[in-house]
Amino acid sequence: MSWLLDNQGLEILYKAQVRSSMEYACLGWGGAANKHLALLDKVQGRAVRLIRDSGAGRNHDSTAFSTARDVAGLTVMYKVHQQRVPHLHTLRQPLRRARLLQGPLP
Repeated sequence: MSWLLDNQGLEILYKAQVRSSMEYACLGWGGAANKHLALLDKVQGRAVRLIRDSGAGRNHDSTAFSTARDVAGLTVMYKVHQQRVPHLHTLRQPLRRARLLQGPLP
């Protein structure tokens, strides 16, 4: 669709359809295999190149998707454990105490 849209239209389409969909499921991507994450990064890279080549890249946030994925995941974990957001309560795990091993390690 890049030939149908101007620079601003490409950036809006990217942010609305690609970036938002990928960031929405950040916790789901957290446990994915590296080869699957590489495919997501490839989609992100292609979208960034299309926008940059169109001339809209001047104001475009080119943060790597892997970084955005990590930040989003950490943000959710902070909300779960520190802010205790009610709708994320089911993600909270009980604290476990570390046990000290006695004797030599096997």
